[in-house]
Amino acid sequence: MAETSWPFDKGDGQRVDPARWQSLIAPGATSGVIGRWGDSALSVSVSSSQPGAIDVAPGKAFVRGFVYQTDQIVTLALSTQTEPNPRVDLVVVELDIPNSKAALRILKGQPASAPVAPGVRQIDGGIWQYPLAQVTVRRGQTAVESIRDVRTLADSGRPPAVANTNIPTNPTPGDLAYYKSQDTGAEELHMYAASGGWSIAASLGRAISYTPQLNWSGGSYSAKGQYQWLSSNSMFVSLNVRNTSGKTWRTGALNISLPTKSRGGMWQVLTCALMNNDHADGNGGMPNYVIGSAYTYGGSTCQPVFQTTGPSMNGGDWWDTFPVDSTLIVTGVYVADYFREGNA
Repeated sequence: MAETSWPFDKGDGQRVDPARWQSLIAPGATSGVIGRWGDSALSVSVSSSQPGAIDVAPGKAFVRGFVYQTDQIVTLALSTQTEPNPRVDLVVVELDIPNSKAALRILKGQPASAPVAPGVRQIDGGIWQYPLAQVTVRRGQTAVESIRDVRTLADSGRPPAVANTNIPTNPTPGDLAYYKSQDTGAEELHMYAASGGWSIAASLGRAISYTPQLNWSGGSYSAKGQYQWLSSNSMFVSLNVRNTSGKTWRTGALNISLPTKSRGGMWQVLTCALMNNDHADGNGGMPNYVIGSAYTYGGSTCQPVFQTTGPSMNGGDWWDTFPVDSTLIVTGVYVADYFREGNA
């Protein structure tokens, strides 16, 4: 292949057709809706003016080197639905380079008991479809059941903001994306790696609260916990569980739930302690303060082991006594099962 270069004001460099333009601009620019988190640009909703249709809000998108813009609401009709199963349609901005245009379009999905959205075509120099929303169409009628926002919001070179659980398409290793859960408000920075794909690079902002659960209860207890992702597969957790039942529990080994599953195939250890200095019920036959470790071997719980009193050679044993008004503390970092590696 002969050497070539562009753009210039003379020679072959003067020819900057759509294909050349795309090859120049697209590699350095993320496709996405122009806006910030919370913007309504090109958001999809049930049509307010036409039954069996959706409305796309005004907005602008940058799609593989080209701009699409609408300054008014665009209404798109859904394909007729008569099937006994629902389907999921995909609303896209379709860039059509051979025909020199870009427009909104609905890609019709296949009805199924557990329907999935259709795939997109993404070919440089040809058709490139950028997704905006997944629309679930009810069974047996042309009506919207639900809409899932899958826009990527891009603004001034910042990491793109992705809606709910959507991730940017066609990523390359090292790509970053800002994510905020619409359900919990959790903020995270996601990164794409050649090994593992998209994962959480770090939690952002405040720690996320959760309520730890015991596998057995001899009465009421209060519990609170917080966690943060430290890296792609590392989770920090800190939790307190207090016996508020008015009596000491004595049972088999107690387990406590973690905020997310730990990786299987290997033992992991967190630090734990029992604060037992309220002097109720004679301390339940346990010291004021007991130190230990909480073990996990895959699964969604950890199991505390406390050092016995006396010589260190006496070792420890599983936590099976929970004195009234005492508080169990667990803190530490563990390897999560984010990549679903199981016991590998």
